[in-house]
Amino acid sequence: MAVAVVVRVAVVPPERCPSPSVQERRAAAAAAVGWLARNQETDGTWLYQYDAGADEISSDYNLVRHAGVTLSLYQAAGVGLDRAERVADRGADYARDHLVDGEPAEFAAFGFPGARLETGATALLTAALLERRAVTGDRSDDRLLARLGNFLVGQVRDDGAVLSLWDPQTRAPVPDHYDRFATGEALWALARLHRAFPEAGWDEPARQVARYVATDRDRDERRFPYLSDHWSAYAFDEMARWPGNRLDEPEIEYARRQAGIHGVQVRYESQRRDGGVTELVRGPYAPGSGLGTLGEGIGALGRLAAVDARLDDVASDLADRAECVSGMLVDRQVTAAEAQSMAQPDLARGAWFHRDLTRMDDQQHAISALLVAQDPAQ
Repeated sequence: MAVAVVVRVAVVPPERCPSPSVQERRAAAAAAVGWLARNQETDGTWLYQYDAGADEISSDYNLVRHAGVTLSLYQAAGVGLDRAERVADRGADYARDHLVDGEPAEFAAFGFPGARLETGATALLTAALLERRAVTGDRSDDRLLARLGNFLVGQVRDDGAVLSLWDPQTRAPVPDHYDRFATGEALWALARLHRAFPEAGWDEPARQVARYVATDRDRDERRFPYLSDHWSAYAFDEMARWPGNRLDEPEIEYARRQAGIHGVQVRYESQRRDGGVTELVRGPYAPGSGLGTLGEGIGALGRLAAVDARLDDVASDLADRAECVSGMLVDRQVTAAEAQSMAQPDLARGAWFHRDLTRMDDQQHAISALLVAQDPAQ
């Protein structure tokens, strides 16, 4: 009996999946929006990383994560969370002030003049501005969105692979340079552009990238184990909602495979504990960003399953896993009471920590995961 208990606890620990209410999920997302509001600089950037153990703030910054935070805040604004739109607008203004133009100005990209441009930064800025357009009805960025989309199309190879960098010296994409998430980020941005501007021809490059993701990417880019890609999950859900569109069978099979990969990762995370023997076996809790991306992927796949009956067989499991991620996020967020015992409460309240560290994208991905779990059928 003792051996069985040890095996159960140390080798296959039980899952812990709290079941938060809709109000609790919304409150957690609102608290994370509050963290981003308090920790935004006057130029529109955010505190990048805080080490609570050393009470140190990092001077690093990352434009891909800046665009991602802006996106998550517009998602929060879309469900009426206080301050989200105002804080997102400041982030968007920073991005608009840091655009690199093509010559002639047929494209625009988010980055710094003279530096290599990251596909992911422009893709997520595109998604953020499209979210703003949907939330506010403001069409003033439409020309800019077309130029951002032109940059993304220029990063797509003939086989659908997406190059992750653009070189200002050669004024061309950097050959054979790929990123784990830039492909899915670009795919989602292109899919959203087509839904917003259905006559502009964004569907063809989106389909090209989608075919590559569904059939070739993991093999060609040597992604093993296979990548759990929340951005591609968002993209396939978006494409399934194009008027008159039906995902191809390889794309549905990819979505089903992603459901399995995400589900296993959620189960593994739910078996982790903070301290004790289980932490030695399973490792510490994932960062808020890592747990959040699992929630985003599961949530987006659940929304896809709600509109495509070919995924009926995984719909229930997806809903169960989405609730599990929401519960872990609510449970692991630093509360106002807990923050009072820390060196700088305003840098801790509403955040998710991993080994004393919290970073802006921990709040970003957690917000998005909590919101996508609110109404999977939306």
